[in-house]
Amino acid sequence: MRGMENMKDFVVPGIGVDVVDVDRMKFALERTPKIRQRLFTEREISYCEKFRFAERHYAGRWAAKEAVTKALGCGLIQWNGVEVLRRRRQAPTVRIFGKIERFADMVGVREEELHISITHSELSAVAVCVVRRAGEDGSGGTP
Repeated sequence: MRGMENMKDFVVPGIGVDVVDVDRMKFALERTPKIRQRLFTEREISYCEKFRFAERHYAGRWAAKEAVTKALGCGLIQWNGVEVLRRRRQAPTVRIFGKIERFADMVGVREEELHISITHSELSAVAVCVVRRAGEDGSGGTP
């Protein structure tokens, strides 16, 4: 992680996107079953395993984790430092932990300012994360 002295000029990118190949995720899950516990939280595993094509949901969550770290500008500094949550009939949200949470604190981004969207098909999963700070109305100015 960057030293505090280097953070004074750091600008949070504010947007991140990632795409994950579903077949590669399926291959990784089959080849190394314990990868689930290394990359995903118990809640994420429980959610994904409910579906017939679980690899699509794992791929979507992995893409979201990458998108979040890109939006923060820290890169993936902790395997499972981002948790994707899905509540019934609601858009997915994220929780951040450990090193990623500490990085977000250092750059002044709160967990509730991280907004994600995930989509997937048979072939790929894509996720986008936008950092939207309180008071922003989406037009670039304040309300």
